[in-house]
Amino acid sequence: MIIEGDHQRPWKDGEKRESRLVFIGRDLDREKLEKSFHACEVAA
Repeated sequence: MIIEGDHQRPWKDGEKRESRLVFIGRDLDREKLEKSFHACEVAA
């Protein structure tokens, strides 16, 4: 398993603030991954 990440640059004024995770692999179970991530969500 390889996990990498870094900050690219600060957000600009008015820019939509979003982050993305990219999974590259074979035979990934999309439903299971989505369910697991939704279980980690925190309501603001």
